[in-house]
Amino acid sequence: MRLLWPEPGKDQASVLREDTMKLIACALALGIFGVQPLYAGETVDVDVGGGMVVKLAKDRPLKIAFFSEGTNNSAMTASIEGAKEAAAKQGWAIDVFDGSFDAVKQSNQIANALNRDYDAFIVKPLEGNTMCEPASVTAPQRNILVVNAVLPICGRSGKEGEAQWSPGTLAYVGGTQTPDAFLEVLHKVRELAPGPQKVGILTGNDLNPITLNFEAALQRFLAETPDWSVVAKARTDWSTPVAFEKAQPIVSAHPEITLYFSHYSNMTRGIVQALEAAGKLGNVKVFDAGGTAWAKQAVKAGTIDFTTALYLRSNAAASIEAIAAAQRGEPVPRVIQNEGKPITKGALVQFIDSSNVDAYQPEAD
Repeated sequence: MRLLWPEPGKDQASVLREDTMKLIACALALGIFGVQPLYAGETVDVDVGGGMVVKLAKDRPLKIAFFSEGTNNSAMTASIEGAKEAAAKQGWAIDVFDGSFDAVKQSNQIANALNRDYDAFIVKPLEGNTMCEPASVTAPQRNILVVNAVLPICGRSGKEGEAQWSPGTLAYVGGTQTPDAFLEVLHKVRELAPGPQKVGILTGNDLNPITLNFEAALQRFLAETPDWSVVAKARTDWSTPVAFEKAQPIVSAHPEITLYFSHYSNMTRGIVQALEAAGKLGNVKVFDAGGTAWAKQAVKAGTIDFTTALYLRSNAAASIEAIAAAQRGEPVPRVIQNEGKPITKGALVQFIDSSNVDAYQPEAD
């Protein structure tokens, strides 16, 4: 900067004003384009694949942004609570962003967060392709470490195993809601309900990767099980009130249905309420995936035949722990299966029925 010898015709005050304005313009440009200054303290180099390295602060508490699909069901609230508890144990700050099942809103949230002082993101995307570039390219470029949880990004939502991890991110945590996992569940249903079935199904919302994974599994299952026919199917927002609203007309209009299924317990609860209201509870089989506290009690009561374990609180905690391990300079698996819980007998899914329901500890209401 020119502080002592102004150009001819300019006094020192004019030069100072010019240089100050240039500094302000530079600062604004840095903010606009999301360039973050490198942390001046001690850092650890974290390899995130794709030739990218994130320099993560090593000598201070981290600041985390947690991007949730929404907050309107027990799975999401359990996940948020798990992240907050795990971050508190590390002494870290964490901000939660509610995507409200709106992919555009979530995209705007992550775009804004990229220009703030976060050290790491935990991204539970509503739409994996939309989140690909900001989470796996822009974030590491701006020295932000990313863990992708539950729904894989970058077109990997239908993949299995190691293929669920996206280069540019530290790790993927999940694996219990893939097409293969849902196919395991449907095979178990068929085992317990052999023979021809007329089926009613409730699913999550359109275009949600979990919904798409279930649909992919269902198509494979129906192709190999020709004596099953789906006579009614409805989309929901994953909540019990909407599931009840959608299930009522199905129960009324389709007395021929012999079996009901949903891929999350809040929706199954709505089915049970509709059957109960129609006086048909106990006359048809009901199967569930999701393993909430309600589902545990429903298995014990014989209301549903089984549920599946779903550890979304543990998923969030495992995501935080992956970042903590990276900060300590420890290796982190690219894919952390079964939401961070031990794998049971090598299977993708743990079934909860009358034989083991008492020992099961649900993580969501």
